[in-house]
Amino acid sequence: MKALSLVLLLSLATPLTLAREGTVLESEISLGGIAIGDSPSEVTNKLGLPLRKVEELGYLSPHYYYPQVQVWFSENVVAQLYSDNPAGCTPRQLCPGDPLDKMRSLYGLPVIADRETGRFFDILAALKVRRFLNLTI
Repeated sequence: MKALSLVLLLSLATPLTLAREGTVLESEISLGGIAIGDSPSEVTNKLGLPLRKVEELGYLSPHYYYPQVQVWFSENVVAQLYSDNPAGCTPRQLCPGDPLDKMRSLYGLPVIADRETGRFFDILAALKVRRFLNLTI
């Protein structure tokens, strides 16, 4: 069985894409209790002070490192999450290292996207907001 590494991003999905397979409620698009759109104070209230905080020039900064999840901010809200830690789970308890069959049983069929950096399994939020859960193997 292949293991998962969970990544949460703001997507470039269009409303047409959101009508396809692999859609979930926006509340499912979170990792380790942190959701896209959370403020830095919401993140620190939930997880405490980060182990490390990195400020960089560019779109996604600052970047907070926690044991179970990495958090990137843009315009003072969470814009991207990443976890490869078994504690960095989704609200339905899909966790890094879980088999693909568990992902399918919890979220249904994903949208499969082959990109330059590999194959991705996208679970899209079924709302106007452009967000998706991106699962890579």
